[in-house]
Amino acid sequence: MYWLGMLAYFMAMNMGGIARSWLAYDLSGKATALGLVSLAWGTPMVLFSLFGGAIADRSDKRRLTLASQAAMFCVALAAAVLVQTGLIQIWQLAVLAFIEGTIFSIAIPARMAWVPELVEERDLMSSIALNNGGMQATRVVGPALAGGLIALPFFGVTGAFYVVAACYVVVFLCLSRIPSTGVSDKERDVSLTERMASGLRYIAGHDLMRLLLLLAFLLVMLGAPFQVMLPVFAGEEVFDVGSVGLGIMAMAAGIGATLGAFTVGSLADRIGQARAQLLAGIGFGLALCLFGLARNFYMALPVLALLGLTSTAYMVINNTLVFAHSSRQFHGRVMSVYMLTWSIMPIAAMPITAIADVAGAQRVVFVLGVMLIGALLLTKALSSSYRRMDEMTSALIRQREGAAEPEPATDS
Repeated sequence: MYWLGMLAYFMAMNMGGIARSWLAYDLSGKATALGLVSLAWGTPMVLFSLFGGAIADRSDKRRLTLASQAAMFCVALAAAVLVQTGLIQIWQLAVLAFIEGTIFSIAIPARMAWVPELVEERDLMSSIALNNGGMQATRVVGPALAGGLIALPFFGVTGAFYVVAACYVVVFLCLSRIPSTGVSDKERDVSLTERMASGLRYIAGHDLMRLLLLLAFLLVMLGAPFQVMLPVFAGEEVFDVGSVGLGIMAMAAGIGATLGAFTVGSLADRIGQARAQLLAGIGFGLALCLFGLARNFYMALPVLALLGLTSTAYMVINNTLVFAHSSRQFHGRVMSVYMLTWSIMPIAAMPITAIADVAGAQRVVFVLGVMLIGALLLTKALSSSYRRMDEMTSALIRQREGAAEPEPATDS
């Protein structure tokens, strides 16, 4: 039921993201508007993610997640009504994005930390891979569906937002069928401030966790902003393919992402987690360069699939390692800091989209790819934790194959 609810949730997120981006660009005609709306979505994640992690570790994760789904439904419904009445403006879109980002930052650590409570320890890595695979599969259907709905004259952006709201209802119904896992009295007695402080101390004293967060930051800062600029590539300045083309581009990236989620496990087991993640990161950087050099829409589609495959492989490995090498009692707080790195993307997108308005989106994406490759190689050269990461992961795999429940590493 959690997995089905997750599919509906990320279907709504992907459709809503496409609809919001298309609407922002349609209202303004500038990439800067995309950056502004993205910034409004990401700012509360910087402000509130740590609170969300602390709340997750002392709250009933089921109840917190259900409340967040009800709130997301209200935001999607408000957007649909504003568009239908013709009252929608950029500032209203930004306000709704800010509210949605606030809900997301508070609830997503609980949602992610809930997974280890629903499965046995030995099944954790497989569960995370399955979760990521389903999430990426929604990137295939969601954007294509949103783009097609927006293109329909009698449906448009309004109908897309109504479908998003309906998806959140499905999420609520699925998750409401899962029994509560509760929370211990001991966890309730610790103050929110102390929980936040202890979580930060835990990460600060865990060298592998610091490396994994840095690797997540590099991908988000230099790689992920290309997604914000997809409406620019679909617009008249680059490929001129409209909302349907935008949906197809996002779908191509989603197909590659789905393949990446379901194939990365076997690759990482053969060559090691650290090497597999480095190869995926470099592949992602090269794909960014190719996307920046693409001459037409049809050349861009296979490159977008490669972008989806390599970025998802990178993220799945990182996400799995974060869970595997952190103590369960800190999962919510670790996930809040992990999500804090992802909140940098909408903030970084603001200056990047402003530069794209001047220098061109394709040039900017190419330079980001070069910078990502350079940053990953520099991190590899300066860090000795790559070798330790493979050794520690191999120990966990041996424990799992021996039918013993692995104990995650709790300090450096």
